[in-house]
Amino acid sequence: MRPHHAELVGNDAALAAFKDMRAQFQLTPLASVDPQTLKTWRPKKFLWQRLLPLLGRQAGLKSKLSQVDGHRLHYWAGGCAAGPVVVLLHGFGSSKENWAYLTAKLSKTYRLLVPDIPGFGQSDFIFDADYRLAAQADRLAQWLKDLGVDRAHFVGSSMGGAIAAQIAARHPGLMNKLCLMNAAGVPGKHLTQLESGLAAGVNYLAPSQAKDAWQVFAIALHPQRRWLGLAFAFLMGSAMSHRKVLNDFLFGSLVESLADTFIQLPSIGAPTLVLWGDSDQVLDVSCADGFCERIPNAKAMILPAVGHLPMLEVPGLTARLLHDFWCAN
Repeated sequence: MRPHHAELVGNDAALAAFKDMRAQFQLTPLASVDPQTLKTWRPKKFLWQRLLPLLGRQAGLKSKLSQVDGHRLHYWAGGCAAGPVVVLLHGFGSSKENWAYLTAKLSKTYRLLVPDIPGFGQSDFIFDADYRLAAQADRLAQWLKDLGVDRAHFVGSSMGGAIAAQIAARHPGLMNKLCLMNAAGVPGKHLTQLESGLAAGVNYLAPSQAKDAWQVFAIALHPQRRWLGLAFAFLMGSAMSHRKVLNDFLFGSLVESLADTFIQLPSIGAPTLVLWGDSDQVLDVSCADGFCERIPNAKAMILPAVGHLPMLEVPGLTARLLHDFWCAN
């Protein structure tokens, strides 16, 4: 069946929006990453890194290490060994620890696998590797196959949602059900604070100084949870600013490959839940409609008074919604 004219126009407009985004990004200082600085970048241990083992234990999961595509991939594993497998993919500039509140509420029923996506968290960054969304999807699919996972439910937050969508399209045999949580991959109808900042050459998700880390959480969390953001900013600020050059490079790879994700969405056959906070200032809530228009088996649920990170802001509600979705026929 050929697409309707209105659908063609909508697709063309979306692809044009992604093309404009790439072009505008290339004109900002964010796209000018010094190759030598990037090549010589090495991780350091700050306060946040020293707390990571405690967070893993609090989540009831064990820290493990795999190799995939030349990368050491750190991940959490645990939960109910006999339960359905659930894979949780974090967003840009984040790590597996973003899921700590949610995993505690899922671990009695599900077998959980929670990676630091290559390039992020404790997993390796390799200077000359490909970090576009399709390459990340292929790496994670290979990682799961190496672990002997046949099928899993996937939940992807923000950038992790775009990667999960790519896995659903490129490796459909792995995908049981898909949840796209405030995911990247379709253009919104309104500019968010993040997008306005990018147009001005500022990426609020990649602070250059520790004292600016509060801006990350100011746009990511609902104002009612600003106290949580201030606590995270205090703990993570130095680690986040140390990653500035790395995150600028990785963000460029993300921007470059968003259109490819958008193109692949109609080929997703898995049942899909699009979960979104109505107060998201990273990716506009109108993106939820965009995903539902592109993915044949998608339905959306909008969470009131929630921002970009439902798994941190309302973990109990998020866990119940996911459980209901996974148990539905």
